[in-house]
Amino acid sequence: MRMVVKGIRFVTHIIQYISYGSITILALLTVTDVVRRFIFGRTMTGVTEYSQILLIISMTAMGYALVERRFITVGEFVEKFPKWLNLSIEVIMGVVSFVYFAVVGWMLIGQIESSIRFREAYFMIGVPRWPFYLILGISFLACALSTIAYVYERLINFKDPSEKTIFDEAPELASMTLTKDVEQKGGAE
Repeated sequence: MRMVVKGIRFVTHIIQYISYGSITILALLTVTDVVRRFIFGRTMTGVTEYSQILLIISMTAMGYALVERRFITVGEFVEKFPKWLNLSIEVIMGVVSFVYFAVVGWMLIGQIESSIRFREAYFMIGVPRWPFYLILGISFLACALSTIAYVYERLINFKDPSEKTIFDEAPELASMTLTKDVEQKGGAE
């Protein structure tokens, strides 16, 4: 299972850079359109549709955010719960999220056939829509897999609150160890 988690992490890191690229292009496109409208009084054709496409591509980073725990948490409220309750809530929400991502991803993939049959395309730029159903569907299915990886890691890394470590007894040792690790890494580079 650890190899699967590592594979999911690797794929989501690649997808992250694709998402960064699409957001960068989206920003440049928007700025260019605004400048062109301001200076020449004309807008670029199809900017709205290109923006929609780039937003779809940028959504592929959802799996990366989940695997790397780069999402918004409600720490002040949730940290007051016992650890076992936090883990239980995360597992339940993981199952719900997995079902949601898997169903939406599967439905988007299923939409491809009818999109091809009815020749759906963006009106202004004439680009077919089905590749973006595919991209978004794969993104949601990747999120489903990332949810499994996240819940798995939370379960195997769960520490029973009754198990005390030396760092629980003397928290200053943890900060000293962290400082030593940072200094060693800094000196090795």
